[in-house]
Amino acid sequence: MCLLASATAAAPIPMTPAAPHNLPIAGALAKQLRAHVEYLAGPDLDGRKPGTPGNRAAADYLTARFREAGLHSFPSLGGYGQPLPQGLGDNLIGVKLAAGTGTATPWLLIGAHYDHLGNHRLGADDNASAVAILIETARTLPALQHHHLLFVAFNAEEPPFIRTPLMGSQHFIDHLPSEIGSPARIQAVIIMDLMGGVHWEPLRNTIFAAGAEKSPELYRRLKEATNRDADLQSSPLITRHSSPITPLTVLPVGLHLIEELPLVGQVSFSDYDAFRNKAVPFLFLSSGRTPRYHQPTDLPETLHYERMAATVGWLQDLLRAVDEDREPYRFEAGRMEFADEVASLRPLVSLASKQETKIPDTSFLSLWMLQKDSAWLESLDPARPTQDDVKRLERISIRLQCLLADFPGCFLF
Repeated sequence: MCLLASATAAAPIPMTPAAPHNLPIAGALAKQLRAHVEYLAGPDLDGRKPGTPGNRAAADYLTARFREAGLHSFPSLGGYGQPLPQGLGDNLIGVKLAAGTGTATPWLLIGAHYDHLGNHRLGADDNASAVAILIETARTLPALQHHHLLFVAFNAEEPPFIRTPLMGSQHFIDHLPSEIGSPARIQAVIIMDLMGGVHWEPLRNTIFAAGAEKSPELYRRLKEATNRDADLQSSPLITRHSSPITPLTVLPVGLHLIEELPLVGQVSFSDYDAFRNKAVPFLFLSSGRTPRYHQPTDLPETLHYERMAATVGWLQDLLRAVDEDREPYRFEAGRMEFADEVASLRPLVSLASKQETKIPDTSFLSLWMLQKDSAWLESLDPARPTQDDVKRLERISIRLQCLLADFPGCFLF
């Protein structure tokens, strides 16, 4: 995998926040992605809060894009919409049937929530960015041979609905359309959330991939996808999108590094949780939180559209690879890939622990803690982790996430 080699080998990078004007939009796909985000996160929709006219307008927009992409709807639903209780609106479900034939063809689901908080919080990164990638993946990916494709824009993911039966993804899995049948028919799920933000230069062209470690077969495909294209200058992503950006870096991380909060315990953060609870193999993709998370400053002009365009191509390649697998994927709830987690975090912590390459606004105390973390990671043997090693890596990950989102008190983790 590419572990920020360009950042670590070059001269120190001044760690000012990654500014939107330094994120050029050159390719046609990037421009199309921005057009989707500008509508969904525009002032007229006022943040797409469930049950509001803006949320309904977003659903209408997605319905039109699904129709343009040639997606089918389920006859059992009578259209693309799956109504949620209490007048919250709809999940939007589009289908692309497999080109091959089979008596029990499995499903691959690609999903992202389209609602946000409303009240002048417009939600460009959260989560119009991922919905835009969903739309363009549906539009440009041909039918697979051995798996039906489900493109689902979930509603009601944000508080107060998250982790409740009213959450759109939870309602979906609890009330599966009859054409799907049971959760066992779903080979794998890919959930995207917060796919456009960037605050720290070393993460400019990076997204994180979590959760696949629970399925050995899905994780194998993820590792293949992150290891390919060693010759960066001849990467298919550059040719496919005529984009001048550095090829996409996808870093595998364990889901426990995101969810295990000190003094709190496990907390799920997106739509993947509904599928995990049904033992459906899943992959959670995100570029992570920035200081604009859930703020009025989360606007279309702050996103990295060329990285989003590269993600469309990478995601299509991953789906084609998964389509080659004919046997059902296993799900092992306690499985982790500790050595790969260390390999993903070690270079990031090293950069974050240095004054000249620190995350913007890192305090003296947090920098001191990161220096201790970096030294520990360099001495760690990841092949023989103890439970204390696992817990410390979780705290290091939470500290990094805290600093990237510019939350207060990051040195406490």
